Amino acid sequence: MRRLLVVSYVICAALSMALGTVVFLFLRGPFAAVVDVTPGKHLRSTLKRLFPVGLLFPALLGFVSVSYQSCDRRTYARVVQSRSYLVEKNQEQISSTLVSMVVAVLVWDGVILLLTKHAQRESNSK
Repeated sequence: MRRLLVVSYVICAALSMALGTVVFLFLRGPFAAVVDVTPGKHLRSTLKRLFPVGLLFPALLGFVSVSYQSCDRRTYARVVQSRSYLVEKNQEQISSTLVSMVVAVLVWDGVILLLTKHAQRESNSK
């Protein structure tokens, strides 16, 4: 049963990072198109470097935010004995990863909105 704990933990970690990578790959092109119209070469390069971190880190953070100790303070022996508890925690980890990814995408949407407003203001002033 201990192998199940390790295997399920590693699989959920890999799934969380894969989810972050898929979201990054899907949004990389549109994000680059918006950032390329942003005035300021330094700001553009900084945002392009921060974008993958800004999606992969929340995926990992969502995964590790789930604790295997619950209110009844399960011991390690009790955790590895209960398969349903492990499955429940794996589902909670994936759910937490998905919520973290949604929040990260919303934060990047806010950044894009600010960049668009700034670029529009720059073009109107010329």
